[in-house]
Amino acid sequence: MLKKSGFLILLGLALVFSTACRRSIPEESPVGPPQTVENDVSEEAETDSLEAESVERVYYVLYLKHRDQPYIFSDTYSIREDAPELEDRSLAAFVVEQLINQQGMGELVNPIPPETQLLSILQDGRSTTVNLSSDFSDNMTGSIEDTEATIAMLVNSLITLPGIDRVILQIEGEIPAEINGLAVRGVYEFVTDYYPDK
Repeated sequence: MLKKSGFLILLGLALVFSTACRRSIPEESPVGPPQTVENDVSEEAETDSLEAESVERVYYVLYLKHRDQPYIFSDTYSIREDAPELEDRSLAAFVVEQLINQQGMGELVNPIPPETQLLSILQDGRSTTVNLSSDFSDNMTGSIEDTEATIAMLVNSLITLPGIDRVILQIEGEIPAEINGLAVRGVYEFVTDYYPDK
């Protein structure tokens, strides 16, 4: 009986001692969660960065013409959707302005008269009406083929944008009968006649 009570007392003391020891050690949060939180934050930042890169860029095409031949050549550009240049204008208006102002390179030139101004641009369904200043028609130079290649630069740059299948060209609010001897069409679709590999 004495042995049993001694054993029970020892067992009780062991339990009290182990409980006291456990309480005296301050409880700390495991090391894992803070690292997990940091990883989650950096993973979120990477995801946001990837989404920003994929969602916020818009691609567009500009054309230049060969200096001596009526051939056009394209180059692809991109701009962020939230760029200040797109704040007060449509992507189509931005592309036309970029096309008018772009510089030539090497054998490629921009035949659009530099005085040309975009007066307005209006989209109706999948058709876009581009209204240019009379400088476009009055100062156009070169042959009839050169003029048509220049119009093709404008038309094709717009038709490569989403939602545009047809372009109507106006000068000072009217469709001109001709520009530099070239009869102007009422509606243009993508022009394939001025590519060197056709």
